[in-house]
Amino acid sequence: MTLQDQSGMVAPGLGAAGSPGTVRAVPVALGEAEFGAFYHAHVDKLFAFLSRRTDRDVGKELADLVFEQFFVWWQQHPDQAEPVGMLFRLARCRLYDYLRRRGRELTVEPSDLQDLAGGTDGDDFAAVDRHHDLRKALATLTEQQRQALLMKYVANLSVVECAETLGTGVDNMKKILGKARVALRQAPGMDAYNGAGTAKEVRG
Repeated sequence: MTLQDQSGMVAPGLGAAGSPGTVRAVPVALGEAEFGAFYHAHVDKLFAFLSRRTDRDVGKELADLVFEQFFVWWQQHPDQAEPVGMLFRLARCRLYDYLRRRGRELTVEPSDLQDLAGGTDGDDFAAVDRHHDLRKALATLTEQQRQALLMKYVANLSVVECAETLGTGVDNMKKILGKARVALRQAPGMDAYNGAGTAKEVRG
């Protein structure tokens, strides 16, 4: 049997009885047990991130590709104990490529930040207004701030993992996320939602 998660994805390079999977011709520096533990710990979160911007089938294909590339990289960098940042860095690249070919952009969307603007309470008209206000507010942010929000609230990474993924320090990531939240709250049209947003803090 091969290692498989709930979505049906099979862990690359983890075939039965030590037989190779989709990753071949690379010296194995780490054991299958370590690969398997890492795969099962992160595959659901990775799949959720990728499929949220695509669909289930595409998300599965991209996740398979990301793990194939990641396991090759990890075998060449065995000193990296828990390289979640690299896993999601690869995921961002593959998702960016997929969306770019279809004329789309990889960025945070208003629907990703409903909880920061009072959740989904209210009627349909209120939801449309909230979506419109959030889109205008997001346009006031820097690209760095939008990417930080993407990884925090769409990929659902911790602050530490966001910092690793985006190649910055943890303290700086906290500042980026904090400033992004302040900028959203202070953007025109967002004053009606500030009660929900100010109650939340950036946590690791």
